This record gives sequence, C-alpha cells and structure tokens, in this order.
Amino acid sequence: MKQKDPSTKNQRYLAVFLALTMLLSAGAIFFSGNNSNKDKSDNVSSPGNVEGNDTIAFSQIPGRQVHHEFNSIADGLNLSPEGVVSASYVDLQKTKGTPFEQVFGNETMMYSLYGADVTKRYGARYADGNGFELHQIPEQKILMPWGAVQYDNYSLLARTNNTYDIWNVVGNPVILGSRQSVQDVIDILEGNATASTEYNNLVNQVSPEGSLYQELAMKTNNSTIPADQFYTDLRKLDDGSYRQTSLYLNPESNFTQKINAMQANSTERGVAYNVTTSGNITKVMITSDFGSLLNETQMLSQ
Repeated sequence: MKQKDPSTKNQRYLAVFLALTMLLSAGAIFFSGNNSNKDKSDNVSSPGNVEGNDTIAFSQIPGRQVHHEFNSIADGLNLSPEGVVSASYVDLQKTKGTPFEQVFGNETMMYSLYGADVTKRYGARYADGNGFELHQIPEQKILMPWGAVQYDNYSLLARTNNTYDIWNVVGNPVILGSRQSVQDVIDILEGNATASTEYNNLVNQVSPEGSLYQELAMKTNNSTIPADQFYTDLRKLDDGSYRQTSLYLNPESNFTQKINAMQANSTERGVAYNVTTSGNITKVMITSDFGSLLNETQMLSQ
C-alpha cells in the first residue's frame, strides 16, 4: 500500500490547528480598515512619489517613538484599549524550522509591507470587528510612507495613498492599525487611557518564557469557547516534543468532564496530560509529538 507523504499529513494537521486556534489570521487586521481617510481634516505631509523599495530609518522619522516591553501577549494587552475579545502573540523567530512556520509564517512574511523583517507580532480584535497589531522590527527601518500627520508628538505614517485607513507609528514595537486605533494606543502609552485588564486572572498564572505562540479570547455571541475566557500557548521542548498549556475561566461542566475522560486514556494515544484546578480556573497541559498534539486538540474541540 502506498504510504502518505509525511508533509501532506503535516499539512492536514496544520489545517486542523488553524481552524481550532487561529483567531487572528495573517491579514485579519488589514483591516476592516475603512477605506479612506477623507473624514480627517488634518493635512497629511507627503514625500511625493515613492520608488518601490526605498526605506527610511526610524531615527530619521521626526517626533516621539514607541518604547515598550514586547515579549508576550501580556505586554500586548498592556498597550491595548479595553474591550479586547481576542488576541494573539507569535514569536516568529521561534517558529522557524518548526511545522508551525507553515501556520504562523516567519520573519519575512511582512517584508512587502515594511521592507524589513518582523520578528514578533501581536494582534487584538474587538467586538465591532476592528483591531490593531504590534510588530517588532529589529532593523529599525520601514518603507517610505505616503505621508504623515502628527498626534501628541508622534508621527502617524500613512501606509497607502488615501486608499485604506492603515497607519504606522514606529518604535519598539511598531503600531499598525486604523488612524483611530493607532491614536488609542498612543493614549495608553501617554497615560491618557486605560489598558485592557479583562484577562489578568489568566495571564497572571502563566509564564510566557519559551512560548512561540499565545492566544486568548472570551465567550461572545459569535464564539463557541467552552468557558467564559480561554488562554493557550505553545512551546517546543528540548527533546523535540511540543506542549500546549490552556487555561479556562469558568469552564462548562460538560467540557470539564470531557477533559477528564480524555486524560483517563491519554497514554493509549501517546499523549501526557497534567490537569489542575485553582478556584474557577482549570489548567490543562498536553505534551506529545507534533501530530499527536494537534490530533488531541481536534478531539477536545469536537
């Protein structure tokens, strides 16, 4: 009998994983971004016609720049306005050479937008469908913008020629979003608005060290999350296996029963479970090889 190509099998697992866990896809924040910026009255300064791959160093851009810790989803939440319904954080340096590179991409995936590599990426989404992203660009350069406006001494850089409402503010990390969403992040940086605290009960109980991906979400009318809130992260262990750590706030009773049932015979599937409960939070750690872990994730979601 002809055996299936392992790469085909991996792609099938990855497709399953995408369907189960990716709330923010590679282009999801690009954007419900209202097509034009014509309702803004500010004059947009313009560099004129821009040649294809001309870049400008961050140091050449006037005004203040972003300086904020950016090593985890918690750091992203600290720059996110209140009301986040889902968010994700990926360290693209850690996905390199793993099967997850096919899911989350790698450092070069946003080169066409910036003319530089992006090594870390965070995205937040809100109930109205809007959102924003944060990107780490170690090369500290960016493709020349179409123009710029000032907001609180920061330069908002237009990424399109008035076609879409997509703007950047440079720094560590770089902000990408609609003009309003970028300004909302600046307001948090400057202490003029309150950052998201909705998920503190979950993120305070996890260590992001070693994670290549983190995700969280809350139950809404449009979601099927089996708990009020959900957090998960993924990491590759030194022995080549993978571990997924998930936290559930107020999980549904039938889902808790399912976790216990799957844990009871997990060794038959080559999967190790570690399940603990503290108050109203259930923590599930699943460790196995890549394919078995993704298969287990699929069965838990059914």
